[in-house]
Amino acid sequence: MLFLAGVAILAVVLLNVIPGSPLTVAFDVQPETILIPTDGASIAHGRYLAESVLVCVVCHGEDLAGKEMIDDPFRYIHTPNLTTGAGGVGQTYSDADWVRAIRHGVDPEGHGLIFMPTDHYFHLSDADLGAVIAYMKSLAPVDNTAPGLALNPVVTALLNSGQSGEVVRARVIDHDAKRPSPPADYGAYLVKIGGCDFCHGLDLTGGQGPEPGAPPAPNITASGPWGQRTFAEFAHTLRTGIMPGGQPINPAFMPWVGYGRMTDEDLMAIWSYLQSLN
Repeated sequence: MLFLAGVAILAVVLLNVIPGSPLTVAFDVQPETILIPTDGASIAHGRYLAESVLVCVVCHGEDLAGKEMIDDPFRYIHTPNLTTGAGGVGQTYSDADWVRAIRHGVDPEGHGLIFMPTDHYFHLSDADLGAVIAYMKSLAPVDNTAPGLALNPVVTALLNSGQSGEVVRARVIDHDAKRPSPPADYGAYLVKIGGCDFCHGLDLTGGQGPEPGAPPAPNITASGPWGQRTFAEFAHTLRTGIMPGGQPINPAFMPWVGYGRMTDEDLMAIWSYLQSLN
């Protein structure tokens, strides 16, 4: 028993210092030059995208000043303050820093951002990315200097081992590749930047979210149960977090609170795209 305990302790130690750890890997990313608009309509569009499609508010809070996500004996996770208030990255971020962070998932020092779904945001069009950054730069300053991340050795070892999935999504992006063109189908574009395939699988026929305790994510194409349902049921589910059968959806695993803010037109675009998949 003591031998096994010693092996376990050694494994934890080695996994905490493993070369190429996702928690310490560095990236050399030269961000593209993006036009950042200043007009009210563009800023409003950026806010809409941030709140409803990219669901930034789910992790960073309604005011985007960061919030406590987890506080237990194993880990403390508080998301960054995006505003220009005390403790906010908006105080120092240049336009290039915003592009690097949102599109590439890398901070100004070259570190990969943990838990940032940047492999989906990578597909934002230049115009939409510019609008989102314009909105970020317009945020009212909020003071929040809470520390960001503290992990105990066991959790660090799990993250380094990959047992919790790829927590630094910048590692799955070819940062030097030619920028992907937005899909011709607007619904497909919204599905891509909204990150639906993160939990529902690359073909959207079902998958498993990476969060501990996440339930299996269902098939949302026409080949699954949603092929027998209506757009009204789809929209109602996203707006209320209640499935057609009455089962509540846990917002910790499915950010319906954000997605439900989308316009009827955008929800219909997504619905039509999903119904075309069978």
